[in-house]
Amino acid sequence: MNTIIRQGFDTIEALLIENPVIISYEVLRCEIAPSDGKLRIKAVLSDGGTLELFEYVVESGGHLHLLKYSFHWQDAQAKLKRRWDNAPHYPNLPNAPHHIHFEDGLVQETTDVPDVFSVIEQIEAALKQDNPK
Repeated sequence: MNTIIRQGFDTIEALLIENPVIISYEVLRCEIAPSDGKLRIKAVLSDGGTLELFEYVVESGGHLHLLKYSFHWQDAQAKLKRRWDNAPHYPNLPNAPHHIHFEDGLVQETTDVPDVFSVIEQIEAALKQDNPK
């Protein structure tokens, strides 16, 4: 088992535990090999929606590199809100394969490769905007 990957996955779980927008989560898959790892989690959000996240990482030189990812956010009625992924199904986008699917069907490039931390920040901001206090 790779301790750097384990620490990375533990950091993600700590974020899920500590963030008030995450009500609960379930680890569906956690595989850690000597040089790579896969993590799949389903989280329930404070508005009743869900976030399903998948990361496939490799460790090289003490650093984690995100090779494949999907962060799928949907509302309480199971309607897509947004999905960030790097599946190669939009090769003509300028920063392919990185892109975002929106609830209206629009697919847009993203110049910033997301991670679970930035995705949860965006969800948290959107939920605050929808329910200002």
